[in-house]
Amino acid sequence: MANRQYKDTVFRAFFNHKREIAELYQAIRPEDDVCADDITITTLDDVFLDQQKNDLSFLWRDQSVVLVEHQSSINPNMPYRLLIYSALVMLASFADSKALYGTKLVKIPAPHFYVLYIGDDMEKDEDTLKLSAAFKETGADLELVCHVFNITYKEHRNILERCRPLHDYSFFVHRIGEDKKGGMTLDEAIRETIAYCIAHGIMKEFLEEHREEVLKMFALKWDAEEEKKVLREEGREEGREEGVEEGKAQGKAESVRSLMETLHCTKEKAMELLKIPADLQPKVLALL
Repeated sequence: MANRQYKDTVFRAFFNHKREIAELYQAIRPEDDVCADDITITTLDDVFLDQQKNDLSFLWRDQSVVLVEHQSSINPNMPYRLLIYSALVMLASFADSKALYGTKLVKIPAPHFYVLYIGDDMEKDEDTLKLSAAFKETGADLELVCHVFNITYKEHRNILERCRPLHDYSFFVHRIGEDKKGGMTLDEAIRETIAYCIAHGIMKEFLEEHREEVLKMFALKWDAEEEKKVLREEGREEGREEGVEEGKAQGKAESVRSLMETLHCTKEKAMELLKIPADLQPKVLALL
């Protein structure tokens, strides 16, 4: 199957070093003084499998834990996903389970949440998503604020001007898209873009070292326009009763997959925990 999240894969590989992470966080938090020595990478491996794994998390100066996710489509559920990721990062990296039951306050790093969006569906340069938007009632005692930055390539976009690695990554993705629009195949566009970027000092060291991996990451016949076409077709079916039911099943199936990977439980147990109605369970199982 085509890997529709190939850009995220390259993003994780590129931003897997303290130097690039420090430059990224400096761009996000220009009021702070960030250097590579302040960074401790805490990204979780295989939290979710393949494209759903945690993109980037790191500890800054032992006082903040920062989670960054990269998206190529608008996803209003990111605060919920980041809530799960943050809990797992905290448990894996900072929590002393015995101390939590003591009478002394356990100090933990303050969490911060960011999504870097690249695509055509976001007009603003910055936005926020809140976990409370997903709650079925108002006044809940839990909130999570996720800051969304548009990193789609554009001249004079502030966050890209503040961070050279982010600018170069954005340009790299943009160049592939432009070459495809010009009539190249995806493979041709990737190869041409890699050659151009290396020649012009854009992601040069990374591309020289990981040329073959980047080719494999991108060359999975992923086509953004085809994906959008499918999503538009799905949207036209939303008003129909059958389409609505199918949409429910697909949404529940995604939730089941996430819970299975998070808790390492069976399909049946995940559906029980999610309280999926009995009449919907066969459709959900068929999608897993």
